[in-house]
Amino acid sequence: MTSTPTPDSSRRALPGLLVLSALALLWAVVAVAPVWLQAARSCFATYDLGIYAQALARLSLSDPNPWLSARQVFIFADHFDPVLWLARPLGALLPAMWTALVAEAVFVLLSVAPLAWLHVRGLLDRASTVFLGAVLLFNTGTLAALIYPAHPTTWAMLPWTWFAVAYCLRRTGWMIAALVLLFACKEEFAFVGLMLAGGLWLRGERRAALWVFTLSAAWLAFVFFGRSALWGETVDYRARLSPTAGQGLGAYLAERFALDPMRRVGTLLTVFIPVGLWAWRRKWKPDWVWLSLLLPMIGIRFLGMAWRAQYGAPLMAAALMTLLPLLLRRGPPPWVLLTTGVLLFTTNQNLLRSSWRSVSRSESLPAHCPATPERLSALQHAKDVLAASPGGKVLLGGNLVPDVASRDDIYMVGGPQADGVLVYDLVLVEKPPLGIPAPVTPERLRELIDLWRSQPETQVLIDDAHVFLARGRFTVVR
Repeated sequence: MTSTPTPDSSRRALPGLLVLSALALLWAVVAVAPVWLQAARSCFATYDLGIYAQALARLSLSDPNPWLSARQVFIFADHFDPVLWLARPLGALLPAMWTALVAEAVFVLLSVAPLAWLHVRGLLDRASTVFLGAVLLFNTGTLAALIYPAHPTTWAMLPWTWFAVAYCLRRTGWMIAALVLLFACKEEFAFVGLMLAGGLWLRGERRAALWVFTLSAAWLAFVFFGRSALWGETVDYRARLSPTAGQGLGAYLAERFALDPMRRVGTLLTVFIPVGLWAWRRKWKPDWVWLSLLLPMIGIRFLGMAWRAQYGAPLMAAALMTLLPLLLRRGPPPWVLLTTGVLLFTTNQNLLRSSWRSVSRSESLPAHCPATPERLSALQHAKDVLAASPGGKVLLGGNLVPDVASRDDIYMVGGPQADGVLVYDLVLVEKPPLGIPAPVTPERLRELIDLWRSQPETQVLIDDAHVFLARGRFTVVR
């Protein structure tokens, strides 16, 4: 095989690129547009959209590890995901929330680019390119991640496909560059590097193994020891992987093998049945080194029961790239393409139906953020009034945090900040049943609104059927 394109190969690649472009357009319409439309009407809570929107708004050379008031943590003391720096330039053009949303869509879409590169160079035929692109963009893991924006774990799809192409073509330099970008998406991916180093060493590729091991070990040393020494206490997510206090091993395992998490695993894997059957009939054996790279992610997902939201996207991208060596030799037959397409539709039917209903019935669904003119007008008026008062600490309903993420000193009602310690100058919430009152209950939020309204120093700015906005000195937030 050659990686040098010729005019003939480029012309032959054009139909495949057109099909890939059509898939990307369809993906943008059915997967991205509904999410963006919901974001425009404040449908998402501060986790995770608000967190990363505030991080992107505050990230700068003068403040490379900004404090997130809504999360009550320094961004890189939470997850270590310096890939955010690549999205930061968008902040000069877009509000912080839209920077996060656009960056996520761009990273996911660009995960198809290495496949297009292979196709243009004549290394990947049209059927294989379309198959990999369709499964990459439309598998349940990717679509579920997109409707829970935004998180750099999802962004890891791009380095995974780039890494797979470099690995298959034995481009060591490009492979290490892709690994660096992968590591930058979340701290757990450095364990993939350790597995790769071990596999390369056993396969006799000692020099590459040493480079990968050195990079991975250094990254892990910084993440688990250097970060805390440099920035103080970091968030310890290892507790999510261990039994809770007093929980026996049997109960711990039973929880992880319960029907709900196993059903999610089954839904993710279903799409591989046709291509897996075809590969088995061809007596094809996957690369054992690449399979070993999946083990850290599978282990962490299993122990943490993290199969939903953003967690499935990079796992599915890595699992799909297991097939790349096979597809570089021969494209899948039509029956594999057809049955895989059917499975992509059926396994995503609920997600697609929910997205479509949020567009076609936007004035009633989702129920907590209907796109009624009255609600949208009330929210816009409240945000305009809030923008006219730039100073002070602001207490917000969870779904309003992303909208004002560029503002300093924003906090969520019921958020992680200690109750009764901070004094808030402004309060802005939607009135239940609208908005997202969690983690407080709708009933408790109504009580809080009554309390805030009755305080002697309170100046009520807006108190209509949709929004409560007031200035004063507020302390109770739970």
